[in-house]
Amino acid sequence: MGPHAAPSERGREGTIGAVRSWIDRYRIASFLLVTYAFTWSIQAALVAFGMTASWTLSILVGLGGFGPPVGAAVVVWASEGSLRAWLSQFLVCRIGVTWRAAALLLPPAVLAIGSALFVATGGPVEFGTIPFVGIYLFALAWGTVWGGGQEELGWRGFVVSLLQERDSAFVTSLLVGAAWALCHLPLLLNANTTHGGWPLSQ
Repeated sequence: MGPHAAPSERGREGTIGAVRSWIDRYRIASFLLVTYAFTWSIQAALVAFGMTASWTLSILVGLGGFGPPVGAAVVVWASEGSLRAWLSQFLVCRIGVTWRAAALLLPPAVLAIGSALFVATGGPVEFGTIPFVGIYLFALAWGTVWGGGQEELGWRGFVVSLLQERDSAFVTSLLVGAAWALCHLPLLLNANTTHGGWPLSQ
């Protein structure tokens, strides 16, 4: 900003600077504030408009799941960190090929074993009811990008690192778990969402 900037511009710059300074000072609180404001606003709209189960509802629920990465992005911006470096970790795999293969193959292997045991013990098989195999790939992609996986850029990709600067892994897990549960509470209380069918005891 030049020395001859208008007073309104100087005031605006000063306000932005003050906000950034506050966010940088209270990073965890700022992350949670933005996360809850973003996610709960969308979840509140679902209730206010009385939306029933539909693709539109599912898409909006997924949009609400971007609260944690939005919160993280705001804090990274305010603290003058690198947004590119923060986002790039989503594409970095820190485990070996063996563990990656296990992560991909173990779930279908468990499903196959369970199905085989079901058939072996006399369970009925109706091949006409088996969905197209591509639906499982779609579910995997949906879950990663829109069905919950997007949240991890905020939870594991940001706030976990901040908490572990001062707390143990165990305490960090408890704090993140509590924050995550609170973030999802409106969905659990909305009978029209998938989460609404889960008992709180789960």
